[in-house]
Amino acid sequence: MRNLSLMLLLLGALLFSWSSAFAVNPAEKTEGFNGRISAGAGFMMSTDQLKTTDENKRNDSLSGDADWYDKFMPLALFNLEYTFAESGRQVYFGTPPELSGPPGLSLGFVQPFSDGSRLDVSVFTHLFSEVWRDPYLINADRKETSEYNYGTRFAYQQILGTGFGLSYTFSRIDVNVDDIGDRFNDLERDGYVHKAEVDYVFRLGETISLSPDFKLSIGDLDGEANAYTGYQFGLGFRKFSKAYQFILKAAIGWDDYDDKHPIFSKTRNDTNYSVFGMFTRSDLFGRDYLFGTLMAGYRYRDSNIGFLEAQTFLSSAMIGIEF
Repeated sequence: MRNLSLMLLLLGALLFSWSSAFAVNPAEKTEGFNGRISAGAGFMMSTDQLKTTDENKRNDSLSGDADWYDKFMPLALFNLEYTFAESGRQVYFGTPPELSGPPGLSLGFVQPFSDGSRLDVSVFTHLFSEVWRDPYLINADRKETSEYNYGTRFAYQQILGTGFGLSYTFSRIDVNVDDIGDRFNDLERDGYVHKAEVDYVFRLGETISLSPDFKLSIGDLDGEANAYTGYQFGLGFRKFSKAYQFILKAAIGWDDYDDKHPIFSKTRNDTNYSVFGMFTRSDLFGRDYLFGTLMAGYRYRDSNIGFLEAQTFLSSAMIGIEF
């Protein structure tokens, strides 16, 4: 379950953060239920020592390079919607539109307006989330504990009929058994996370879009060494037709932490790089209700604390139905 959570975190973040930028206006849909359900398999390779995997339980040192581990795993995603034709309002239930943690559930609505803009409001909770009780324990097996993550999201998109979009996400994090936080108050992990984003979709013709974005994150966590301010710049490219859709996105970001890490005696600073690509084919095998998706991505976290550096490769293949 832990490995499935990590893969769905990365896959969900790709699929649904991009879908919010390129979504179809609910007013263009007919009244009634519609949705997508997909399943498949994924492959992941990573060196992230903060992830809770069986291959990553034991650390012999806090200074050595992390070992690579890899996993094949099953995947499943879904999204269900109901659209009211007269008002264009849409109610949805499924995977959250932008995941900052493991897979979860989101319930929300989209309200379109006559000027072409639309308001998206939702509440969400993340599922199956686990962290190490003490990530820095050495010469012994680390133990997992549950992490509860829940919150709300507001998005105002296609503002005044333009390509501008704004969003704000507020979430609460509670770690069930925080051994490292009990040892060092500055490493407590409970708290709040605020995320704000601005983006713009440039239409370069009927079938091509570019979408630059900027994200600001504030981690107001109880431990000063874990509290941070993050900045990210991204650029998305989309090419589509009735039969297929191709999306490519690259991003770079910086996380600046508030205080000195009590174990490593320095203030943590990370630079994050990512690139993802996704190809979706509709009318699969000549069936108008079938679609297939291929995805691949890479993430690299470059930290001034060597133990926290990480690389992750992932890929997946999924097939689904839409109705």
